[in-house]
Amino acid sequence: FYFEAIQVTATVTGLYTFQSGSSMDDYGYLYQISFSASNPGNNIVTSDDDSGGNARFMFRANLQAGTTYILVITTFSAGASGSISVSVSGPTRVTLTRLNVGSASTTTTPSTSN
Repeated sequence: FYFEAIQVTATVTGLYTFQSGSSMDDYGYLYQISFSASNPGNNIVTSDDDSGGNARFMFRANLQAGTTYILVITTFSAGASGSISVSVSGPTRVTLTRLNVGSASTTTTPSTSN
């Protein structure tokens, strides 16, 4: 399976809603701090498959300002690829930074700068 990892940064603590837009059947996973495809159960905050309707993910999560989150998007079918969009709503805008498109052997830890 291919996936896309996106760093999510919130400047205001609060409840945020994540929803995909795609013609494919997709999954969304939210991780705190880092994501490892070889151990996807570590650091998971929440995940969803079809709550957004039409085989799209939708979930809500309480994000803490200053905490690193990783949104991982993948598809139901192995080898499927295509365009996908993500909308995030909440108390303020979040920053989404594309980290990589990878396969199941990738570990993603965002870099931090002081």
